[in-house]
Amino acid sequence: MKRKLFVIVVLTISIINLSAREISPYLFGQNHWLADGDERRVGYLHQLWPQVKASGIKTVRIGGNGYQHNLPARKRLSAMVDSIRAIGAEPILQVPRQFTAIQAMELVEYFTKIGEKRVQYWSIGNEPLLRDEYTIEGVHEYIIRIAPAMKKVDPAIKIFVFDECELREEAYQTLCGGRLDITGLKQNGSWLIDGFSYHKYPNGMVFQRDNVIFSGPETILNMTKKLVEMMEKADKKHNRTGEAKLMWALTEVNVTYANPDREISGYGNPSFLGGQFLAEIFGIGMQYGAFTINPWCISETDAVSTDFGYLGLPREFYPRSSYYHMQMMAENMIGEYMSTSDNHKYVKTIGSKSKNHICVMVMNQHQNQDLEFDIILNEKGKSSKALFVNADASLDKKFSGSISNQTTMLIVFDSKGIPVRQLTYGLANNLKYQAPQLKELETE
Repeated sequence: MKRKLFVIVVLTISIINLSAREISPYLFGQNHWLADGDERRVGYLHQLWPQVKASGIKTVRIGGNGYQHNLPARKRLSAMVDSIRAIGAEPILQVPRQFTAIQAMELVEYFTKIGEKRVQYWSIGNEPLLRDEYTIEGVHEYIIRIAPAMKKVDPAIKIFVFDECELREEAYQTLCGGRLDITGLKQNGSWLIDGFSYHKYPNGMVFQRDNVIFSGPETILNMTKKLVEMMEKADKKHNRTGEAKLMWALTEVNVTYANPDREISGYGNPSFLGGQFLAEIFGIGMQYGAFTINPWCISETDAVSTDFGYLGLPREFYPRSSYYHMQMMAENMIGEYMSTSDNHKYVKTIGSKSKNHICVMVMNQHQNQDLEFDIILNEKGKSSKALFVNADASLDKKFSGSISNQTTMLIVFDSKGIPVRQLTYGLANNLKYQAPQLKELETE
């Protein structure tokens, strides 16, 4: 991802080689919302699972404020887990923070029986500090009440905490290596907690296009950097190595918590730019080793202000930009994160490489500037084009093309740097409800 100066800084404080991070097989996720009857509202999720499967997601979180206060009855919750399993994804199940230890044990016991309903990934509570409902001492208390009960039932499950509305650094630091440190505790032969999760909607009621392009992603990038750094210190403090290292997840994210409109050419959650924003956040997840990134949400169309879904209005439920950007990445960007850089303020780039393929995603976020470009598959190559992208694939290869304004292009190369296919998806496609345009490229 294009953050060259930033990467240099991080490497001076981190022992981890960011350019060689494996991309989590669970990176591309979503949130189970809105199902019919949730909060006595009309939802269409039961109709949408084939489209959800086609988007390539690998985790679906059953969590958030609605399920925190009204966890579905066991039969309905079981059906939700079955629906997620049926599309080949893993559920992440949130335990309400008000649960007693016995309630937590009973829930885990039910969903860790051998068979298709077994839930491996869990979280505890949702945004407890948002409206000062809890202090960090209160958060610590309910984690210490609930997590041991869960691990007593099944020490192999993985538990994330504490899904706050943003990375409140002091609060997270308190639990992650600080005065209320929970990262060194064990229960039933297992680490008590396995990772930290947070949420972020970087824009509110009033914001501009450039906030979506620049300050929003930068805020999430900086929060992620801080969380990864504090987890590395906790890992070192408690000798958590290998698969025992703390994980992190961004389990709610979108452009804004106060969606202004449904304009595809605008800059709210359903916009074309909103899809590019989420692609950049997935790129941050790739760069910093996120376990999963879960945008909010699959479908919530009954009010403009809460329409955050990656599927559009009934009856058509047209996939939105956020859907197609996720799909392009999920289907093509596997293996390891590959660092990239470019020379244009309004262009974002993301790269990956695996045994057989190299992928470079180029997002032109300029409103009216089309660009001729070169993609150079090494760090030092130069070009005279208006846009040139360096991708750290250590190959003496170059790919030339052009990209329209407000357009995303993903180019797939084979392991030798020969271009194989090209996916192009722009505002023009989005306005016509078209999928990304696939072009098979000639090979040598």
